[in-house]
Amino acid sequence: MTTIIPSESLQNEEISIKEQINTLSADLLYPSESDEKIEYFEMELSTAEKLSIANFRMFNGIRPEVEIQEMDFEDFFKPLIKFEDWFGDDEKKWAEDSLKLKNLLLEKAKDFQIYKVGAVEIDIYLFGKFEECRWVGLKTKVIET
Repeated sequence: MTTIIPSESLQNEEISIKEQINTLSADLLYPSESDEKIEYFEMELSTAEKLSIANFRMFNGIRPEVEIQEMDFEDFFKPLIKFEDWFGDDEKKWAEDSLKLKNLLLEKAKDFQIYKVGAVEIDIYLFGKFEECRWVGLKTKVIET
């Protein structure tokens, strides 16, 4: 009989969520004027509460003059999961992987927040609470002129 030490179990779960997100997002690009890679994002904070824009700015070293706006979870995924009649196999796989990624995040995390940081060249951070003070999600960039 094997005994699992709680810290080992927790460590395996941490690796698991990162690997799952990285696997599903490996070939995904976020559509905008320049399609950019979607990457794993993580924050360990001293609080389990949702972050205000001011706290997000502080924890991530974002200067006060940089614009930050909130974005809706569904709006983030809308361009990723839509299917078109003209889609080939690659586009269909892309949309399917995007939907799997969305569902994985909804299953594993809660209290989602999405911040758009900057103007024109905008960093987007999507994150939800995975554990008490650990937030995981996605980061990408969009160009909006």
